[in-house]
Amino acid sequence: MATDSESTNPSDTIRASWNFSLDKMRGDMAHYSTEAQESLIALFRWCIDDRHPMRRRDAARRIGCSENLLYQLFTGSYRNPDKSPRDPSKELIKSIREFLALEQKRFESGQTEFIITPTAKTIFTACDLARESQSPVILWGPSHIGKTWAFRYNQQHNNHGRTFLAELEAASGLGGMVRRIAHSCGISDKSNTASLIERIKCALTPNTLLIIDEVHLLKHTYRLNSFFACIEVIRRIYDHCQCGMVLSWTNLENLRSASQGELVQLWRRGVHKVALPVMPTKGDIAAILEHAGLEFPSKELAITVGSGKNEVTDSPYEILRMLAKHEGLKAITERIRYARKLASRQNAKLGWDTFIDAHLRIEKQSRQQGEWS
Repeated sequence: MATDSESTNPSDTIRASWNFSLDKMRGDMAHYSTEAQESLIALFRWCIDDRHPMRRRDAARRIGCSENLLYQLFTGSYRNPDKSPRDPSKELIKSIREFLALEQKRFESGQTEFIITPTAKTIFTACDLARESQSPVILWGPSHIGKTWAFRYNQQHNNHGRTFLAELEAASGLGGMVRRIAHSCGISDKSNTASLIERIKCALTPNTLLIIDEVHLLKHTYRLNSFFACIEVIRRIYDHCQCGMVLSWTNLENLRSASQGELVQLWRRGVHKVALPVMPTKGDIAAILEHAGLEFPSKELAITVGSGKNEVTDSPYEILRMLAKHEGLKAITERIRYARKLASRQNAKLGWDTFIDAHLRIEKQSRQQGEWS
């Protein structure tokens, strides 16, 4: 038997239950107070998010109102008896805010906890600069330094209907890029590309922030001049909406060449260019280690694990430095997780001995065995 969250009716999907689109909602709800608009948009965007989807009837039950009332609110048909405009009650808005706060807390408890590092703070600052200046901010840094994690955290914690995060995919081209932006804005992607561009313009306002992550991927398409077309559409969206934008890049060489070519118009519109460090900094790693209960190791610290022929002595400092340089933050946080698991098996606390043990095990897994005779 299908459960409430697993309906066999194709039309009864999560998104179908929220049969609204942000571009139209902006006009339908224009007579509501700013707080009411932002609360309703935040509710809509939270519930259609693929990471924590929820049907409209379930959200209504949790908030303490009818599904029909939500429909009236989102379509702007919530009126007084004399048909004059009517704002949602303060009690309902408070209930929506409390529901979203609780849902966010529950969602984050089931995720790998995000640690606010110095690099993450730099990324947050870039987002704030874009929002405040209502201009494009160009941000670049290597992969696996925590950009996407920081963008997701920033979007979740500024989700008052004003922060939109579009994570681009490789070889998507113009149509794929526009669909990703539309999806991030709560717009159905069923329209053609030209129509979606116009609907995106209606969904964004000067007080919103659009973050476009992995812009460099637009370079990798099979169509000649597709990258220029993508950047031109982003420019047109910005010029129409005058909203804050963050364009995130990984490949610095692509960015340098694009800044003199296809990107030049957006490059000149954005005063703020934010460069991230070439690798996770000592401050980043120290923040992660402190959260795990470890102090940043000195260069002189040497730890021995194993015994006999299996005895190994290594430097935690050097391991962290090499991992940060060649693999990034995930390689370090995964070793901490694995080390904590090994320590738990031994009824011990997480320490540098279990960290090195975890590191050696992970390294060993990557080595192929030789031929046998």
